[in-house]
Amino acid sequence: MRAQCRRIGLSELNGESELKALRSAIVLLGICSIGLGCATPGAPGPPDPDPWERVNRKIFAFNETVDEYALEPAATAWDFVVPEIAQTGLSNFFENLRLPTVFVNDLLQGKPEAAAFDVVRLLSNSVFGLGGFIDVATAFKIPESDEDFGQTLGVWGVPSGPYLMVPLLGPYTVRSGAGQVIEAAATSYAYFSPFWFDVANLNGVETFGASVGMRALELLNLRAIYLEELEASRNDAFDYYVFIRNAYLQSRRAKVFDHKDRPSRAEDDLYYFEEEFDEDLDGEISDEDEEDFDDY
Repeated sequence: MRAQCRRIGLSELNGESELKALRSAIVLLGICSIGLGCATPGAPGPPDPDPWERVNRKIFAFNETVDEYALEPAATAWDFVVPEIAQTGLSNFFENLRLPTVFVNDLLQGKPEAAAFDVVRLLSNSVFGLGGFIDVATAFKIPESDEDFGQTLGVWGVPSGPYLMVPLLGPYTVRSGAGQVIEAAATSYAYFSPFWFDVANLNGVETFGASVGMRALELLNLRAIYLEELEASRNDAFDYYVFIRNAYLQSRRAKVFDHKDRPSRAEDDLYYFEEEFDEDLDGEISDEDEEDFDDY
């Protein structure tokens, strides 16, 4: 339309065609004005959930470097030495330790039935599953819950806040990070670990150090379990940072709203960018581009 607007000049108006050309120019100018008016920013769009992306990407790159040169090699060695059944048992053990806080969060979210199942799972796995190393509750199809204090804050209406990449700890939102602080203080790790160190005659080891050690063991074991999955996601992702961010935000959103018919408008807007990004990305990658990617 702009090209058509420029084609019509007053110098070209001649004789009887002058009036028609002038009318056409007015119509085209009106159309151009409407188009420009439509392009003018109107109401503000949804909030950007990642306003600190530049800093987050640098921290993400740092975490990836630590993983590549420290955590992944250690996890690979752990996976080679420790049998799969033992890795699964450790994972079950740590999940069982979280059940008391899951129980509390189910109550705080108004889910008494889920809280009752938490108690049944804790007792079943602790008594009949060798302290939680064997997941007896799942074998008997006892429902499992996965609540935390970050989800509880979300259910209470606390906004998620910006996306945040934490050094060595990975992705959070401000809300989930605050919930994790509460979780760390309330978790049974700190209260359970001294028992094991007393048995080993290591009474001088502080509770904090023992708790950190157990968390490090949990992380190492979990990293070993998902060695292949994480490597595949790295290789397949168009932008691994965006992949991790979107996967995390979508996962948190699903967990927070698991008992609601639909999220609030404000909360829904926080994840609007994910759909927009996916649509834009699909549109940018044409069939020709996909053929080019196959060459690499």
